[in-house]
Amino acid sequence: MLKIQFKDQRKPAMWLVDSSIKIGRDPNCDVVVDDPQVDPIHCELLIDQDDLTLTNLSKNKSIFVNEIPVAKNHKLEAWDIIRFGDVELEIVDPLKERTRPQVPTQSNKTVIRPVISPWMLKANTSPLAGQFFQVNHEFTIGRDDAADIVVPLSFISRLHAKLLIKKNKLFIEDLGSSNGTFVNEEKIISRQLQNGDELRLDDFSFNIIGPDTQEDAIPPTTIKGRAKKKQNKTRSTSSGEKSALASQKVFLHDISKISVGKVYEMIRRKNHLSKMLGHHLSTSENSVSARHIHLNEEDVGWEIVNNGASDGLLVNEKMQARAVLHDGDEIIVGGTKLKFQERGDTPAKHFVPAKEKPSFNKVIFIAVLLVGLIAATFVLNWF
Repeated sequence: MLKIQFKDQRKPAMWLVDSSIKIGRDPNCDVVVDDPQVDPIHCELLIDQDDLTLTNLSKNKSIFVNEIPVAKNHKLEAWDIIRFGDVELEIVDPLKERTRPQVPTQSNKTVIRPVISPWMLKANTSPLAGQFFQVNHEFTIGRDDAADIVVPLSFISRLHAKLLIKKNKLFIEDLGSSNGTFVNEEKIISRQLQNGDELRLDDFSFNIIGPDTQEDAIPPTTIKGRAKKKQNKTRSTSSGEKSALASQKVFLHDISKISVGKVYEMIRRKNHLSKMLGHHLSTSENSVSARHIHLNEEDVGWEIVNNGASDGLLVNEKMQARAVLHDGDEIIVGGTKLKFQERGDTPAKHFVPAKEKPSFNKVIFIAVLLVGLIAATFVLNWF
């Protein structure tokens, strides 16, 4: 019979005798983990004698078993380590010694271990941002609870896309989604994925992490008539990489009171407006959500997109999820107010608001007000 215990032994070990054990922050859970990184009901252990299965019930936070992320279900064995955040639980078998590494000899029998997939997804978008998901064999993504990765957002289809591994290569297939599946900004039906690719389901994105498999790559199947290829200029960087340049450069003029006069030049097709080092907005601007506002040159023009910024995106004083910008449009991102300039090769001076000078009427009004205050003070003192 197995036990479960905190690895730091902060509480006594618990025998796994019931058919199921719930673990979470809720005081009514069988194993209470008092940690802000743990959901009220984070996971469940299903017990059938010595067969133990971990079920991930959290839609917002990751679970790791022996440092491997668990998306949905995972069969546990003695001495496995379950981790959520900084908290670790250990499966204990009192009748079985902890496994120790053995020096292989000719007399040792061949041990067959389960194959661990080298492919993983890292979610970039809330509410799953920062979570890792290991891909094993066939894997579905959607908002339905039946999906292996559940993305609880309305613009994600119930079963949006399917991942599968063939001969150690990872493939993505769109399952007839309403809003499309994109790889590196190209809308696809099916495609082989590579290490470093960006997978996007409408506005929800993942990074692909895995081995380099550039050789023998299979050409993608795209949606004809929708994904137009644009001939982009490129330039070589010092590292030898090439960056896609926009067909024209545009400017963002900072018209915020504290930083008025700053100008940001956009020369690439894809841009992040954020507080992160290396991006366009100042690192001191704490109100701008990192990497969540995008300014991209598309076929329709320059499009600005809110990809999850908590403070929202305002274009001409209206809250927008995405909008095509025109020359002179005003943008508010967090605490930063910007003017968009599309025309001209140099920053236009008229986009920078001149310092307001007091008008003659204002001067007269202030003078009259001061005289009135002096007179009132004199009268009060007199009486």
